[in-house]
Amino acid sequence: MIIHLNNESDATLELLVDDRSYRYRAIRGEHSLTLYYSLPEHVEIPLGAWCDFEGERYTLESPQNFKKHHTRNFEYTLLMEAAQTKLRKYRFRDTGNRKLKFTLTAKPIDHLLMLVDNLNRREAGWSAGGCVEAVEKAISYNHASCMEALEQLADELKTEWEVVGKTVSLRKVEYNKDNPLPLSYGRGNGFKSGVGRSSGAKPVEVLFVQGGERNIDASKYGSAELLLPKSQQIGYDGTLFSDQAGYSATSARQYVTDADGFSLQRADKPLASQMEESLDCSHIYPSRVGTVSAVTVANADKHYYNFTDSSIPSNLNFAECLIKDEKMTVIFQSGISLTGKEFEVKYIHADRRFEMVPQEMDGRTMPDDVFKPAVGDTYAVFGIMMPGAYICENGTKSGASWDMLREAVKHLYENEEQKFTFTGELDGIWAKKDWLNIGGRIKLGGYVLFSDVQFQPEGVPIRIVGIKDYVNNPHSPTIELSNDIVSGTIVSNLRKIESNEVLTDDLHRNGLQFTKRRFRDAQETTKMLEAAMLTNFTSSVSPLTVQTMQLLAGDESLQYQFVDRIPASNDDAPQRITHEVTYGADKVLRSAFQGRTSGVLQHMTVGITEVKNAHAPTEYTYWTLPPFDSPPLVEGDKKYYLYAKCSKIAATGVFTLSETAIGMEAVSGYYHFLVALLNSEYSGERSVVTLYGYSEILPGRITTDRIVSTDGKTYFDLVNSEIGGKITFVAADGTYKDILSVDVAAIDAKDIAEGKRRVFVNQPTTPYDVGDLWVNGQDLRRCSTARASGSY
Repeated sequence: MIIHLNNESDATLELLVDDRSYRYRAIRGEHSLTLYYSLPEHVEIPLGAWCDFEGERYTLESPQNFKKHHTRNFEYTLLMEAAQTKLRKYRFRDTGNRKLKFTLTAKPIDHLLMLVDNLNRREAGWSAGGCVEAVEKAISYNHASCMEALEQLADELKTEWEVVGKTVSLRKVEYNKDNPLPLSYGRGNGFKSGVGRSSGAKPVEVLFVQGGERNIDASKYGSAELLLPKSQQIGYDGTLFSDQAGYSATSARQYVTDADGFSLQRADKPLASQMEESLDCSHIYPSRVGTVSAVTVANADKHYYNFTDSSIPSNLNFAECLIKDEKMTVIFQSGISLTGKEFEVKYIHADRRFEMVPQEMDGRTMPDDVFKPAVGDTYAVFGIMMPGAYICENGTKSGASWDMLREAVKHLYENEEQKFTFTGELDGIWAKKDWLNIGGRIKLGGYVLFSDVQFQPEGVPIRIVGIKDYVNNPHSPTIELSNDIVSGTIVSNLRKIESNEVLTDDLHRNGLQFTKRRFRDAQETTKMLEAAMLTNFTSSVSPLTVQTMQLLAGDESLQYQFVDRIPASNDDAPQRITHEVTYGADKVLRSAFQGRTSGVLQHMTVGITEVKNAHAPTEYTYWTLPPFDSPPLVEGDKKYYLYAKCSKIAATGVFTLSETAIGMEAVSGYYHFLVALLNSEYSGERSVVTLYGYSEILPGRITTDRIVSTDGKTYFDLVNSEIGGKITFVAADGTYKDILSVDVAAIDAKDIAEGKRRVFVNQPTTPYDVGDLWVNGQDLRRCSTARASGSY
């Protein structure tokens, strides 16, 4: 074996390797050359050294291993690897914005081209080979290497990959399918003794399929998810469908869907086992991928950008395809700067023009002079009901339903036969006699026609999925045969968990409903409050710093709370109840009382004329109010005031929503108490904030009802004694603990044994000592009753 050292011009080292040296190749697996040899002296082979074996080049990517038996006997193990190992060296990045953690929605070939682009940015010469055809697929990448990204692709598409030289293919690895190499057990038939067979998954006969939910109006379509074409038949021969040129009906299988569009089975033979399986095709939904033909800037300062697509057909008016209570959006499928980014749009069909609504993404408002669409970028439209031709057109066998059917047929075709795996060693004498005709057919993915009296009498075409050949005896390889798709490893499955983090973040970001407060919301709130005509305040003060002994936030007119009832007497003190103002994904503003059909507003200043240290319950003014639901607030640029409109002559009131501010006594016969402000929409979200009550800040003390983080994920509700969000406690030793990690039972047992205080999850059912703690709901209370008393 000649090793090219690569550290000097034409420097080489000739090695005499022993008979254990071998090469191993596997589909979606290792491709390496392991050399064992001994030398009378130590020779360090540098990284990057290479050799050629059987027409393949192998490179040293990790230091050699060796054992020193004595100064004249060194035993070496050299692991040389094929070009595919380079994919493990490089990180997979979004080539547009260089992110390592991102989601890409694109067709398989576009995912593959991004992988090749990543490789060529490190070293030249990489190219894309064959690739499966499928609809757009959203795949999340999370700090993955190029190899991990390729594994993800194969897993998501339920296919395989192959690297030959520097050509990367994403497809099932198949060769010589029409001319398989005949092999069987016995002298002169190819295999030595020791042939083994193991069975795999049971064959599937009925395949249930569930499609995507996007761009479907369930009220019109009749289903919330995409269905298969109903009662339709299609043929498939493993490479071509009956609606493609070159299809051969004689070598194809026929498939038919049920009358409801839920399942698929063979049409040309009866069911035997009725074995069922299901396939998730939620990534397939009605859509059209268009191409940007022109871009115009309406107002750069306000980030108003428009783009047109002159190829939109005259009969596809997106503005007429809107679904009630949903917004039309576009997601860019390709492009330098906007790939994967989603924008709300308004569509003008006469000009084939999309007007983009600015969005805050990655810390900046887009689109802008850098992150903007470009001619040639592709996009897809969402939040609409696509016309019927894009959903299912049986006449032309087109539309999303037919795309889903073809993917389902491929899956059933690959899984309707009994799965077997065979292993065996080729007879070297037999192979060597005709190696010129046999050797080229023994390759990964190459088909053999395996037959055996016991194992497979009728013979079955089956692929070579693994090959181990020895350097000193290359004509006697050990091969592995299987008729199953090679799946990913445990490592690739673990990578899915990390990648799901990206998808979870995206879904959380898109679906977060807890109010988020930005600085922009605070500024807008300031202007809304100035318009609210709160007469006790003058214009805003904006000094650089403020130093004071007391800060009082709140207006006298807003000093009210919600209670459970109007007191019948001074001995009947009402109890404060939870009042919630929320804005949800359905764009409805709600004012409700937790677990109640109505609530009572108790005002602490209206009607109070005498200043004293306490007031009787009946001295306050009360109004009973029902809950309130607004209609969907679809106009995102509008902001709203929520008031409690209370009668001056009766103890009743209602909540009312207004686009403009209303003075407290501006309407005759009523008080208008400001309850909350709903900010305008920004990045698909609105911020809602209540205004009643007050906060007082004194040196060393803050009095308030609620403390909320800016993202709304963590809060301290002091009125209801409730803490929300994941609270982590840092111990003195630097370790982290949260409430769920505390083993209360273990603490209780340990403390009892040591005579210390104990912790109870609920109210204690056994006598406890002074100093014991118990947690009841959300209250942590210190017990003060002696254990001996036995009372609680």
